Amino acid sequence: MVDIIENIIKKDGVTVYVVYPTRKETAINYLEKLGVKTIYLPFYKLNKIGRKGMWKYIIKKIMSPFLFFKLMQIVKREKISIIYSNTIVIDYGFILSKMTKLPHIWHIREFGKEDHGIVLRGGEKALYRKLNESKGIIYISKAIKEKYSPHIKKGILQEVIYNDISKDFINRKTNFNIDPDNSLKATIIGAIQEGKGQLVAIKAVEKANKLGAKIKLHICGKKSGDYYKEITNYVKDHKLSDQIYFDGFKTKMNEYRSDMDIGIVASKSEAFGRVTVEGMLSNLAMIGADSAATSELITDNVTGLLYKNGDIDELAEKLVYLYKDRKKMKELAINGFDFAKKFTEGNAANEIYDVLTKLS
Repeated sequence: MVDIIENIIKKDGVTVYVVYPTRKETAINYLEKLGVKTIYLPFYKLNKIGRKGMWKYIIKKIMSPFLFFKLMQIVKREKISIIYSNTIVIDYGFILSKMTKLPHIWHIREFGKEDHGIVLRGGEKALYRKLNESKGIIYISKAIKEKYSPHIKKGILQEVIYNDISKDFINRKTNFNIDPDNSLKATIIGAIQEGKGQLVAIKAVEKANKLGAKIKLHICGKKSGDYYKEITNYVKDHKLSDQIYFDGFKTKMNEYRSDMDIGIVASKSEAFGRVTVEGMLSNLAMIGADSAATSELITDNVTGLLYKNGDIDELAEKLVYLYKDRKKMKELAINGFDFAKKFTEGNAANEIYDVLTKLS
């Protein structure tokens, strides 16, 4: 979303207000430096998160009339013309649009249960009702649209607009690891959780090395949670500490990727695949599970390699293939880079701006 805002605020006559539910973080500080007006309001989320989450939801629900009153004052004072919601788990934008009679757009970036395990309060029927009472819906991939569009009535504007990626992620390599005697470094980047498939990647690298490859897997993500314990126990029990490395959470991603050869995306249900595009922009040869939006970004054997979702043996075969054929690895990395550059051109911001102007 930050990448989109960066470009939209350059349009003549456009002022962006961002309402956010947490204390200031890096993205908020960055937006303020750009001149974006930010508003902090501790509003509730619709996803269910245990007993602690329930109490937070109840407290914020009680507070919500006061927050809506504040938002309405801002909308009237600043003469805001359209309201935009950036996630399905917060419906303040939708409710505010009903109160102010302003057009509302949903930008859907998640499957929900399939990718993040989100269970919505009120269920999906309540979400579909809200979607059908909005003016427009933007989906970040065809895969996301395929899930939601069958439930949307005619007359609602629906558009698939892929995410923008900042030009800062353009990280072209000058040297590729083409010496067949060298080991390869593969990385899987993202939250360490079952849906991201880190254990699939670990087992595939383990098998690839048994088949004669020399591949080291670097796992980038915060070291916490039950799934992290599960995969670290697997590494320990199978004596893989010389093959699998847990690098923790990283912020300097270009620098981190520059030291890698292959990127693995093993997610079961990737809504868009920012990690895929960013990996391509760092000239990594990307290997992805043939499912959801990953299949839209990787053209098999052209911009990367696809394997059957969850198939450890096939993923291992793809890794061995790249280990043995370094020229192919370089070719895929270059093709992927050329494909991914289009995501840095601000196309999403322009297309979203067109939707906003149509509906405002």
